Amino acid sequence: MKVRSPRDGRKGGSIMSSGFTYDAVNILGFGEAATQALPQAAEDEVVLRYGGWSLQELRDSAIGQRLMHRQDWYDTYPWSTEKLPSGVYRLRVPVPESSGKTFADQKRMLPNGEQIAPIVLVASGLLVHYLQTGEDLLKKDWTRCREQTADGRVGLGWHCGRLDVNNDWDDYRDGSLWASSVRTS
Repeated sequence: MKVRSPRDGRKGGSIMSSGFTYDAVNILGFGEAATQALPQAAEDEVVLRYGGWSLQELRDSAIGQRLMHRQDWYDTYPWSTEKLPSGVYRLRVPVPESSGKTFADQKRMLPNGEQIAPIVLVASGLLVHYLQTGEDLLKKDWTRCREQTADGRVGLGWHCGRLDVNNDWDDYRDGSLWASSVRTS
């Protein structure tokens, strides 16, 4: 599907049109391939096998050094070293119809059992999708993540061929700023 956002004169929409399933542990070089088949992704969903690395570890990995901007501004924030439990996660990167809304509106539009996704999962999903397809899931747009700083909500986007971590996505409306979510149930 084509990008449909207020900035190009259309409302709502979705960037993704079909689901994707990835073994991020293997693709990103954090471990061996899964021995069992991963679940099938639904439309507009990324199923991701994640192995418990932090955003800093992802950035400092061989793939991260090649495909992420060399930023250390976030090293002082505890969320940059947070390691989620290893497992299979179901993400929506980005959430359809979420552009052009404030962060509060984006959170309210999530169905029960979903929450705004942690940055390490979203960054992992964006990187593995790019490595497998050569495509940017965000189509040159940005996504807000659950983390924040004193300056605003933390977001991700591709800039100059590398994944960029940005910290000034305050609670405003922007047609190129989407939410990303993770299913919790």
